[in-house]
Amino acid sequence: MMQIQPSPITSIDPKIAAQLKGGPEQQLVVGPLVQRLVKAGWKIEQLMFGKKEWYVPKTPSASTKREKGHSYDGFPVDIAVFESAATLGDYKRLVFVIECKRPDETSGLEQLDIYLGREPHLRLGIWANSADLSAPAVFLFRDEKGKTHPQKRTVGTLPSPHSKIDKDYQGLTGKDLIVPSTDSLTKVLWDLLGRIVARDSRVNRREEQLDQLCNIILLKLDSDKQARLKPNAEVVFKSAATDQQTGDALRAAFTTFVNQYPDIFFEDRRERLEFTDATLAECVEDLAPLNLLGVGPEVVSVAFQVLRSAALKQEEGQYFTPQPIIAPAVRAMNIGPTDLILDPACGTGGFLVEAMVAMRENVLASHGDVAEVPRWASKALHGIDKDAIAVKLTKAVMQIMGDGSANCARGDSVLTHKWATEFSHLPVLFMNGRFSIIFTNPPFGAPLKVKRAEAIKAGLSIAIAQPEGDIELGLAMLNRCHQLLREGGRLCIVLPETYFFSSSYKFVREWCRSRFVPEIVINVPMEAFQGFCRAKTNVYVFRKLRDFTSIKDAQKRAEAEQKAFVAAEAANVVMLNPRTCGIYKSGARRFKVTNHGERTDEVDNEMLEHVLAWRAREQCLPEPWKSLCPRLSRRMFSFQHTMISVTTKHLIC
Repeated sequence: MMQIQPSPITSIDPKIAAQLKGGPEQQLVVGPLVQRLVKAGWKIEQLMFGKKEWYVPKTPSASTKREKGHSYDGFPVDIAVFESAATLGDYKRLVFVIECKRPDETSGLEQLDIYLGREPHLRLGIWANSADLSAPAVFLFRDEKGKTHPQKRTVGTLPSPHSKIDKDYQGLTGKDLIVPSTDSLTKVLWDLLGRIVARDSRVNRREEQLDQLCNIILLKLDSDKQARLKPNAEVVFKSAATDQQTGDALRAAFTTFVNQYPDIFFEDRRERLEFTDATLAECVEDLAPLNLLGVGPEVVSVAFQVLRSAALKQEEGQYFTPQPIIAPAVRAMNIGPTDLILDPACGTGGFLVEAMVAMRENVLASHGDVAEVPRWASKALHGIDKDAIAVKLTKAVMQIMGDGSANCARGDSVLTHKWATEFSHLPVLFMNGRFSIIFTNPPFGAPLKVKRAEAIKAGLSIAIAQPEGDIELGLAMLNRCHQLLREGGRLCIVLPETYFFSSSYKFVREWCRSRFVPEIVINVPMEAFQGFCRAKTNVYVFRKLRDFTSIKDAQKRAEAEQKAFVAAEAANVVMLNPRTCGIYKSGARRFKVTNHGERTDEVDNEMLEHVLAWRAREQCLPEPWKSLCPRLSRRMFSFQHTMISVTTKHLIC
C-alpha cells in the first residue's frame, strides 16, 4: 500500500484546489507539487492534473488513434507539464510528467519507463510521493538517441521554466562562465550570423538581423555583470526547458534591461527581441557558457567588427582600433579629473571605455574614492558616431562598466551644417572649443572623402588649404578636432604617416603649423591594422595653439602669431619607436618569447611599455623599464619641412 508523505505546504491555492480530485494523494501530494511548480514559474494554465488528467497511450494502436484524433485507452498521469497554455493537450509539446501513484522508487521508475516509451516527444519523467523540498525523487531522462538515464534527486530540483531539460544540466552559475579569447569569440559570432540569424523566419532584413543580434549581446553582457555580483547564483542568460520558455525568459529580461538603461536605445523605435524562439534558444546555447564581460572593452569591438563586416561597411574601409593600441594612446595623455573628453568617431567606444579604466587606475594610485569614477565618466566622456549599432554598443558597455553613456550620440561629427535639420541634438553637447582632450582614430584613406563643397559649407578651413579636389575624411576629422578643442587642449589621433611625410600633403603641414604644436609621436607597428589596410600609421599628440584672431591690430596679431610659432617649432617632441603592439596582423595576441624560444604568458606590447616608461620618467617615479629607455628620445618634429625632421635633441636616459 502506498505510504503518503506529509507535505509542508499547509494551504493550497484555491485555483489548484478546485481542480483536484478527492482522496489523500491528491490533497497531500499532487496539489502541493502543482503549487511547487507554479511557485517555480510554471503557469497553472499549462498544467494538466486532478480532474483533467493527461493520458499516455497504453499501446501503439492507442497512439495511432490519438494521432487521428480518436478516443484511446491510456494511463492517467498525475501531473503533465506543457510548453505553454496555448499548447496544453498537444502531445508534441509535452515537457515532462510527474508520477505520484506508485509506492516506491522502483515501481515509479518502471512506470516512467512506460510513459517515455509511449510518448515520442517526452524527454523527462519524474517520480515523487511528497512535495517536501528534501523528499527523494527519481528523474528519468531520455537523450536524443532514445536512451534513458535515471537519476536520484530531490523534489527541490523540480525543473523551472528557466531550466534546461538535460541529465547533465546542473544550473549555470557565474563561476561556471569561461572568458573566451577574441579569436574564439569572433568564431562564435560569425557562426551565429551564418547558422542562426541568416535563417530566422521572422527577421529577414540584414540590418534588422544585426540589430537583433546586437540586442542579444547587450543582454548577455548585462547578465555577466549580474553574475559578477552573485557568482554562485544561476545566471539570467541561460537555456530553459523549451525553446518557447527560453524565448519568453529572454524577452522578459530584455524588457527589464531596456527599462533599466533607457539611454542606450533610441526614442524613435520600440526595442524588443524579434527573433523566433528557436533562434533565441540557439543564441543562448552558443553564448550562455561564455563570460563576455570578462573579455573587457574589446568585446564590443569584436562584436561590432563581425556585425559590420557582415553588413555593408567592409568595403567602406571601416575598422576599429585594437585595445592594445588604445591602451598606450590613452596612457600617453595622462587624463585628469577636470578633463572633458571626446571621440568624434567613437565606433564601439574603445577610447572612451579605456579612458574610464585609466581614470580608475589614477584614482586608485592616489588612494582616492573609485566610487567617484562613474560620476566623473557621466560628465566627462562624450562620443559621436554615424552608426546606430556602434552607438548602441558603446552606450551599453559604458553603462555596464559604470556610466558615461548618456553623452554618446548618433550623428555626423564632420558635416556640422546638417546638424540643425538632421541631428538637432548635437549642438548642445558638442560645441566648438569645449573639450580639453580628444581621442580618435578616424576612417582615412583616398577612397574615404568629403565633397569639397560640403566641407566648405561645414566650415572646414583645410578644404581651402587643399589646392583642389575632395577632402580625405581623416583630414576633415583633423580639422573638426581642432574646432572642438579648447585652446591648450590636446588631441590624440591615429593618422597615416604620409600626411606628415609626403610632399603631396605639404598643405596639411602648413595648415597645422598655425593651429597645433606636436608633443608626442608614437610609431604604430604595421601589425596593428594590417588585417584591414596597408597604411603606415602613427599616434600623434598635438596641443591646440591659441587663436589670435581676437587681436584686432593686424601687426600685433602677426607678431603674436610669429612668437607662438617660433616657440612651437622650438619645442621638444617625444618620439617613441616600439616594435610590437601586443597583437599579430591576424588580431591574435602576441606573447613574449624567451631566449630559448618558449612562449611566456606576458603580452608583447612595446607600445604600452614605452609609454609607461616615458610617463614614469616624466613623473620621476620608480620604473622597471630601464632596458627600454635607450630607445626613448626627444626629437624635433617640424611642420615646416617637406619631410619629418628627426634630429635628436637629447635622450631621456
